[in-house]
Amino acid sequence: MLDIKHTICPSCSVGCGLNIVSKDGAVVGTYPYKRHPINEGKNCLNGRNSILQFDNQIEKPSMVKNGELEESDNESVLKIIKDQLASIDASELAIICSGNSTNEELDKIKEFADGFGCEKIGFYGYNFPNFSADVASYDDIAGAGTILVIGDIYRENPLLARRVVLSKENGAKLINLDDVEKSITSLNADEFIQFDGHLGDKIDAVKGKLDENSIIIANKICCKDDFALLESLSVDTGAKLLPVFCTPNMKGAMKRFDSWDAEEVKNIIGDSKVLIVVKDNPLGYLSKDDIKGKGFIVNISNEDNAFAKISDVVLPGKSWAEKAGTFTNCEGLEQCFEVSAEIESDALSEMEIFDELA
Repeated sequence: MLDIKHTICPSCSVGCGLNIVSKDGAVVGTYPYKRHPINEGKNCLNGRNSILQFDNQIEKPSMVKNGELEESDNESVLKIIKDQLASIDASELAIICSGNSTNEELDKIKEFADGFGCEKIGFYGYNFPNFSADVASYDDIAGAGTILVIGDIYRENPLLARRVVLSKENGAKLINLDDVEKSITSLNADEFIQFDGHLGDKIDAVKGKLDENSIIIANKICCKDDFALLESLSVDTGAKLLPVFCTPNMKGAMKRFDSWDAEEVKNIIGDSKVLIVVKDNPLGYLSKDDIKGKGFIVNISNEDNAFAKISDVVLPGKSWAEKAGTFTNCEGLEQCFEVSAEIESDALSEMEIFDELA
């Protein structure tokens, strides 16, 4: 018998509702969440594909030897981690979190780090820095006269882009800045401006086109300096700013930890003897040489990928569908969700793992 339960899509920070379809303890599909106020019964391809992670995942706690995972059990792997932690002082531990954990799990990780005395705790922010300024709401898109988009939201965040489309139908002008020659967003823009690596002087090209009735949406930042340029552009013109992130709870992570760029993560790894990585894949922004052999790597994730093969131990943390909690979406709305899939496995949640390690 099919079981359908509500959850929040993990594909980006827009915060769309998603229904998970399971049968006999296995996730078999998704179904649109008809009454969800953000996506209003529509799910994009990214959301529908979010369940592909269940097709190729690590199911057992493992020790990694010569690039191969050797299955073990939670008790044995947790003991190895505890022994490693007992052999170092607080300055030799680093924890890389991510916006893939719930707010409650991030609080638990912070509690563990504080208890251990670990100060090197943060997350890779995809070049978005920590910021505390108010951001635009989705409703602001509907009333905008001009919408400036940095990146390709039509491809990466299509259900947010849907609001841009509706705004354009009401007369809004869409300007797109990107460092690619062509994208879905650029093809639908009224004006496309290509920049080379960094925004630089392209900001001056759009400053006179924005006012208090404008909104700036950015899902792609090449460096933290570029984000500072967008913040200044927002202040100078009165335009509202809406950063959009590629993980569901990066906004929640920003409220708790430092946002690191790739170079900062690389330096943190190089200065640590034990590295705990929670639901992140550093090989997405660092090279293998930046990571391998720098210290003892604890990988809390069920993704069977190249990073798992260069870790020392792997604990297959539960997926978002297997746990309850909250994500904070990019406009700052904290959204609750319950367990949407009962899957039989040895996976533990971050709450359980860090309770055991404390």
